Parts: sequence; structure tokens; C-alpha cells
Amino acid sequence: MTSRRLDFVKLPNTRDLGGMRTTDGRTVAAGRLIRSGQLAGLPETDIRKLSQLIDTIADFRTEEEKTEDPDCDIPGAAYHYIPILEAVAAGVSHEAESEEQVFARIVFDPEASGNHMCNMYRKFAESDYSVSQYARFIRLLLEDHDRAVLWHCSVGKDRAGTATVIILKILGVSDEDIIRDYLDTNGYLKDELDRVISYARMKTGSDDPRIESSVRKLYSTDRAYLQSFLDAVDRRFGSFGEYVHEGLGLSDSDIRLLKEKYLV
Repeated sequence: MTSRRLDFVKLPNTRDLGGMRTTDGRTVAAGRLIRSGQLAGLPETDIRKLSQLIDTIADFRTEEEKTEDPDCDIPGAAYHYIPILEAVAAGVSHEAESEEQVFARIVFDPEASGNHMCNMYRKFAESDYSVSQYARFIRLLLEDHDRAVLWHCSVGKDRAGTATVIILKILGVSDEDIIRDYLDTNGYLKDELDRVISYARMKTGSDDPRIESSVRKLYSTDRAYLQSFLDAVDRRFGSFGEYVHEGLGLSDSDIRLLKEKYLV
């Protein structure tokens, strides 16, 4: 079982982790953990619904991204800025300068695009900064919340997707279900991907088939990207369990508390 897509007008990749099963037979509680894309330019109906669902927002975007597309104010929800990347990251962060760099440098090279994404996912585990920011986010989950915690990046696939993987692995969801849930993003973001492909063709003035292949590499999730993160975790920390303890700084009691809070 994977996460449940929530019905919003302008948030195609907003999903509740509730209902996902752990390997010991428990279930992620509904209405407690929500992943999403950015909360910018939302209609009033989406704002009202979010206000009823969440009390905490964690924004993983860069300073440039959130300045260009600031989140809407969600009444009753505390906002926490926890950037996962220190700098612009083409294909992962989505400010205009980043996209310009992508189109100029690797839009005609699908292999380079895929390698770029694998390298970025490795940095999520190799960068002290990124590890410390994910640790900040997990600490936020340990606090008391009356409603759901929502975390997001730009479209909710890479930085937010990796955070989701970390949470689900800590809670004890199977790797098979975690990967399936991670890849579900591609279906939810199909319209967004088609838009970016059209933009890339317009920007380059070319119908070269390599453009579509490259853009798909940059703006989709891929099992190889997630594996790059997990392999980097193993190389640096020895195992995911050691990453949780040494990298994220969680004790056994912290892990038990997370499970008490978010599993039923």
C-alpha cells in the first residue's frame, strides 16, 4: 500500500502517508504526516482545506525558490524554513536561474541528466549540511502536534521524497512499499512534466528527442536516484540504522516516540 493522494485544486502531489503498513503489522496513522509540493499561489479552497488538516509546515526549498514563489499563509499552521540544499541545484531546486542552467548545459544529454540527479541524491547523504537539515526536520516531528505536519520542496519529488523515505524507513515500512510510493510521484506530476518538456522545446527551438529524455530524467523520480542516496548512506555510515543514530542524532527512545506518535 502507498500514500493516499489528497484532493486539492492546485496541489497534485500532496499525499497522506496514513494507511501505509509496517513490517510488524502496524499502520501509519492517517492525518498526521503529509508530503507536498510548494504551497504557492493557492486558491482559497486549498488554503481552507490545508488549515483544517495541518498545524506545521516544513519548507525544504532554497532561499531563492521561496522568494520567487512564497508559500501562502495557512491559518493555524506554524512555518519552519529548513532548506536541504545550500545552493541552487539544477533539476532539484526550481528557481529560474537553475532551469536556465539545466537547459544550457545538459538538456541535450539524457545520460548527463541522469548522472546529475544521482549525484544530487548522493549529496543528500554526503553533505553535512543536508544531513543536519534532515535531522532538524525529524526533530520537528518529535514535537507535539494537534494536526498533521506537512513538508514540501518545489514539486515534492526529491528533497521531500527523500524525507518521506527517511520517515517511512524509521517507522518500519518495507523497502518495497517505500520504493513504490516514491515512484508514484511520476503519475501525479505527469502534467507538470509535460509542461516542462514543452517549455524546454520552446526555449531551445528544437524537437530533438534527446530534450524530452533529458527533461524526464531531471523532473521524474527514478529507482536509481533513490538507490544512490541509500548507497551513499551505507558508504558513509555503514547502514541506514547508523545513519539514523549518528547522522540524524536519534536515540532508541526517539525512535520509539516517533512510532508511538505516528503508528497505530
